[in-house]
Amino acid sequence: MAKKPRTPKRRDPPPTGIVAIDRLADLRPCTIQDYISGVSAYVRHQSDLAAGPKKASQIRLSNALARSLADELGARLPALVGKLITEEQKIAGGLRAANADVSESHPLDGLRLAVELKPINLAVGRAIWNRFGDIRTFAVNIHLKFPFAVVGGVLVIPTYEESGTAAAREAENQENAEADEDSSNADDSQQPTQAPSPSRRSTVHLIERAIERLVRAGGRKSEAEAAHLLEGIAVIVYDPDTAALHPELPRPGIGLRWDEFIRDITIAYKARFED
Repeated sequence: MAKKPRTPKRRDPPPTGIVAIDRLADLRPCTIQDYISGVSAYVRHQSDLAAGPKKASQIRLSNALARSLADELGARLPALVGKLITEEQKIAGGLRAANADVSESHPLDGLRLAVELKPINLAVGRAIWNRFGDIRTFAVNIHLKFPFAVVGGVLVIPTYEESGTAAAREAENQENAEADEDSSNADDSQQPTQAPSPSRRSTVHLIERAIERLVRAGGRKSEAEAAHLLEGIAVIVYDPDTAALHPELPRPGIGLRWDEFIRDITIAYKARFED
């Protein structure tokens, strides 16, 4: 009898050389603070990374954030342990195919849970509004196809951004191109002839403005409510220098802190799918 061909094992990305990032692959469980420590190190060192280690860092960090969410949900919803997919999964949406970073499906219900993870490491000024639009579009797309699905969005934003570095200019060009498909010339020709000196600027004012909009985008309590709303939204604000969550942003009680997001997703899931 011929042997059944083996499914190729997914290869882990190569080490990045940053201990706080490389250690994430072996952490079980992986906490949100473990992730914050890793992404903080990435923000501090990204200007020194070559293309390969930079891409590997992004993959490792995305995996860690997805696992930390799955671990939190599994602790509150034991039925989900071992069922959550923590890597990008293509889903048929009501408008077009979408990719969910954390998801769970059922043979009878179809898609039950879908979360989009949107870390913002550079070019925060432009990216924060692009990502805001992304999660709203994600919610509409999924809810039109699966109105009972519990949909979440997670934004991760540092309290400062670098400007004037090659990495920052590259990120800004990419965000400009994504924001305006007609502006295909978002390249060096639109940059000053003399690059500005590297500097650091606060993103807190941008985060505060985004929070005002995001509060109105969450809180979908039932399948009868508007499709563009999400059952839960998290805004993770952190200081890369201290690798600590911001103590006041988002302010407690408005539903956007990590623990409030986990609570809201759990409540919605229990109400719709638990026996």
